[in-house]
Amino acid sequence: MVKMMPTRVEQAKELYAQGLSTNEIGKRFGVSGSTVWKALKRAGVRMRGPAS
Repeated sequence: MVKMMPTRVEQAKELYAQGLSTNEIGKRFGVSGSTVWKALKRAGVRMRGPAS
């Protein structure tokens, strides 16, 4: 399992706030969208619902 380092989590938080999906962020960092989702959730980010 790949872990996201704190600096990556901070970058991911910014990208997520700009509207990118966890999958898009994961592609940028070379990790899965679910890894990004879990890291953001642990960091206290309020997660959006799935895109329809």
